[in-house]
Amino acid sequence: MNALNLRGVISLKDTARELGVAEITVRRDFEKLESEGKLKRVQGGATSLEELDGAELTMTSKLPMHMHGKEAVAQYAADLVRDGECVFIDGGTTMVPFASAIMRKNVRIITYNTMVLKKLSNPTAQIILIGGEYRPHYEMNVGTIAQDMLQMFYFDKAFFGCSGVDLSQRVAYTTETESLKMKRIAMSNSSHNFLLVDQSKFSSRGFLKFCPTDQFEAILSDSLPDTEEELPENLRSVAQDSPK
Repeated sequence: MNALNLRGVISLKDTARELGVAEITVRRDFEKLESEGKLKRVQGGATSLEELDGAELTMTSKLPMHMHGKEAVAQYAADLVRDGECVFIDGGTTMVPFASAIMRKNVRIITYNTMVLKKLSNPTAQIILIGGEYRPHYEMNVGTIAQDMLQMFYFDKAFFGCSGVDLSQRVAYTTETESLKMKRIAMSNSSHNFLLVDQSKFSSRGFLKFCPTDQFEAILSDSLPDTEEELPENLRSVAQDSPK
C-alpha cells in the first residue's frame, strides 16, 4: 500500500518481482484489498482510489505500469536507430523509455508526445515537438495544426504505441480519435514502421482500430503472448531476438 500511495498506480508484475513472490499471490492480495475498498484493480495492476476520478487513467499514472517490459522493448528498439536518421515517436507511455534510450544519439526526433519532452534531460538528439491543442490527460498535442505540421516531415523510422493488439483479428487499437489521425499521418510518411508493446497489450483493446498488424515491419514485445492463436510473422520477443 505504501508503494501504491506513493505512485498512484502499480504493476502486478513489477510488484511481484519487488516482493519476490508469485504474480498469483499479488493478484490475490489485490483482490482482497479491492474488496476492502482500499484500491481499484486495473488491467495488469492496481490504482489508488484517489487516482480514479471516474475517468480513464492519465498517461502519467500509466507510466510506471509494466515498466520492466517497456524498458526491455525500448532498449531493443533503440538499437534499430542509426545516427543521422529522422525518427517519429508516437504518444503513449512506452515511448518515454524509448526516447530516453535514443536521446544520446545523433538523430532528429519528431513527436507530439509532451511526456517525452518532460522526461528527457540534456539530450544530444535534436527534438522537434509538434504543436497544436494540448491534451493534458493524454500528454499530447493534437488537432488540425498538429496534423498539418506533422505532414511536413519524412521519417526514416517511426515507432508507435497502442492500447491493445487483437491477435485473432490482427489489428492494433487506440483509444483516442485525435491520436489516431496523427498515427496514420506518421505511418504514411515513414519508410519503416514499428509497433512497441509490452505483453499486457495482448489482453487489451481499444474502441478504435488503428492499423492491421501486418502494416508494421515488426511488432516488438517483451515476451510472446500465451495463446493458441497463430502469432503474426512480424511479432518479435526482444528477450529471444536481437536487432540485425
